[in-house]
Amino acid sequence: MLEFSRLTLSDIDKLRPYILQEKNCTCDYTIGGLVMWRDFYSTEYAICDNSVILKSKDTYNDVTTMFSLPIGENIHRCIEEIVRYCRSHDLPVAFNTITDESLEPLLSTFEKHELYTNENWSDYIYRAEDLVKLEGRKYSNKRNHINQFKRAYENYAYEEINNENLPQIRNFYEELCSDIDFSSKMAMEQEDHIKTIEVLENYDVYGMSGGMLRVGDSVVAFSIGEAKNDILFVHTEKADMRYKGVYQMINNEFAKHFVTDGIEFINREEDVGDMGLRASKQSYHPYKLAKKYVFIVR
Repeated sequence: MLEFSRLTLSDIDKLRPYILQEKNCTCDYTIGGLVMWRDFYSTEYAICDNSVILKSKDTYNDVTTMFSLPIGENIHRCIEEIVRYCRSHDLPVAFNTITDESLEPLLSTFEKHELYTNENWSDYIYRAEDLVKLEGRKYSNKRNHINQFKRAYENYAYEEINNENLPQIRNFYEELCSDIDFSSKMAMEQEDHIKTIEVLENYDVYGMSGGMLRVGDSVVAFSIGEAKNDILFVHTEKADMRYKGVYQMINNEFAKHFVTDGIEFINREEDVGDMGLRASKQSYHPYKLAKKYVFIVR
């Protein structure tokens, strides 16, 4: 019988080898995507047949306990164990964060099922070359914002995040949020704030990559993500909007510095139904939206 443990920071090194072998293109199968949101979704994991099985609470659906597609060597054997676990705990058999590419093991196992998706949870995936070069008329507005930033703040500089500048970035983020009453914000915004601080305080533990912008001696923006296979994932990006063009600038600088040989795409995650965020992500002309399905066995 599967035995699940609550996912914690100390489990990152245990899970990383499984995550790195997983070909799924969505942020849900990255260290940042999993660990940063582990408390929000009450994520637990179990090891089975050299595979990892993730269980979480999905508060947006009637079926609250769901499983990801197992990551590892024997997917079908793990699916059998999930079914056994659900039956013994009187739970429906349900899976989430399933993509078009990962549907086959479930379709070949379960004839009767329901399948649905929500566009709010689709990941925005871009061609890496597009976000690095910003070429063509469709990116002229982005280039204009970047050029305005460069002209206005000639003393700007980009740096990779390291142990020496981390304290300054933490101070910047705390000051940036000092006037925000997070108790009045939605739960997801609250959790994003909490886990952004956690990442900055446990940067080496997370093992991700990041960059920051300075204007003079002042930090004005930072971005943190990770690379897996041929995709660069952007997990958190914060900036002081008093500096015009700062978001376009940090977006482009992060892409230019971390799109290395072998990186073909950039995943900038979901818009979660936020219309402002949706407009911003669409303005960068995604290559595709990676749909995520809920798969419920009947």
